[in-house]
Amino acid sequence: MGRICNPGLPGKELVCMNRAVLVLMLLAMLTSGSAVANDLLLAPTGVTLTTGQDRAEAALNDNGKYFWLGTGFKAYELNVVHIDSNPDGNENLIGAQWNFIPETIFTPAVAFGVRDAASESKEGIGAYFAITRHLPLPERSILEDFGLTFGLGAVGIRGPFFGFQAELARHFLAEGEYDSQNFNAAVGWEAMPNFKIKAYIIRGEAYFGAQLERMDF
Repeated sequence: MGRICNPGLPGKELVCMNRAVLVLMLLAMLTSGSAVANDLLLAPTGVTLTTGQDRAEAALNDNGKYFWLGTGFKAYELNVVHIDSNPDGNENLIGAQWNFIPETIFTPAVAFGVRDAASESKEGIGAYFAITRHLPLPERSILEDFGLTFGLGAVGIRGPFFGFQAELARHFLAEGEYDSQNFNAAVGWEAMPNFKIKAYIIRGEAYFGAQLERMDF
């Protein structure tokens, strides 16, 4: 695989490979179609990716990076969060989620899941349920869509978590959450269908990145 930066500098070879993999992955997923529902940052939601839906996201700064990958099949989702900002080493939080109830006019989306199945983080494996509801909005609202999430975790996800997702006019968006340990937030802009440029505050640090989604039935 070709490298997209200079690997001759000390400690840069792995960074070059990571960047090349990320670029190829994002290019492969850049397709047209309707956008799938956004997840929050480190907190799960009740919305589960389904067959033909994928999500890739990256948040980077000088001290570390976060990568998110998710894919759906029927009522199930597989996902991984790669965290490279821990002085003790990298973490790959592998998870799975089951769509117990889809969101309808009458019901919120309800999901059960597991986070960090390989127990790579200091918190260890966690189980949770999450509920997400998109609220009806007045006709002249500055919001185009607004969703609320609440959930409860056990073991590795300690206690309650909650958050919101808001789509604004002119393709802007905002997200905020409490992931049971920290408050995190993001703002972004949908530059083209299914592609968002975003700025983040995660665990007290600022990051910049992008999110891609795919829907193909």
